Amino acid sequence: MIKTSSWLLAAAMATTVACVSTAGSSATAAPLGSSWADITKLPNFFSGNWTDYGPMTDPKVDVTYTPAALNYMAHYKPIRDIPFAGAGCKTPGLPIIQRAAMPIKFFYEPGMIAIYIENDSATRFIHLNAPQDPDANPTYLGYSTGHFEGDTLVIESTHFNPDIMFEYGLRTPKPGEKTGLFSSVVFGPHGPNMHMVERMRLVDPNTLEIRTTIYDDTVFTKPYVAVVHDLKRQQGAAAWPREWQCSLSDVSAYDGKTNTYNVKSPEEVLKELDSDENPGQ
Repeated sequence: MIKTSSWLLAAAMATTVACVSTAGSSATAAPLGSSWADITKLPNFFSGNWTDYGPMTDPKVDVTYTPAALNYMAHYKPIRDIPFAGAGCKTPGLPIIQRAAMPIKFFYEPGMIAIYIENDSATRFIHLNAPQDPDANPTYLGYSTGHFEGDTLVIESTHFNPDIMFEYGLRTPKPGEKTGLFSSVVFGPHGPNMHMVERMRLVDPNTLEIRTTIYDDTVFTKPYVAVVHDLKRQQGAAAWPREWQCSLSDVSAYDGKTNTYNVKSPEEVLKELDSDENPGQ
């Protein structure tokens, strides 16, 4: 059985109460996002797409840590810069994948909002006005439910894969050390009850604000409020969703000595695949 701390439980209860309150004073009124007609009442997240020009990681983390997290951070070996994906082209997961300075696009149908993320050609599915699924399988994007509080879409995501790039905070570089986008940050394991709550609203017709709070009492001593991200609306033909292809897969190899990836030629990869299939050759 999963153990839930008191402040995690309180946060979940607050989210549930907020969801009920948005249904309206009438007990028979369906909450916003339950019908096709609701599309005319929803904030216009849907025309064009949105691009985040902020940092993928949080440049200033204001939170305190558990003893276990402090010990992990003290012995952490930094990850060198890599292009938005790990070995085998695994997505880094939320929330980083959604901050990758690549477009995201919203789609709607009654009871669901989908968010296509061009980075990694990934799609999130937000189940509107629905309870969390306690038996959901862990994924890189988590299991997400949402509801509207006035003009704000509130999304709670749980059941994250254990090896997402979960950000603890910033590390202090050694004297003379050069750090990059990822090597300046500590990434580590999250707890089984880690979840995040996003609050999305239009600041103006072309600016989407996302406020993210991350709950994990195995790492943080209080909920961690991440840097606020503002996304700008893109329109026209250039704003249509595009397919994305990862540059790290069978054509790359990890070099443990330099903690970097070396790209191989297609001929090298073919020879290795042939030798794997026919080890006697």
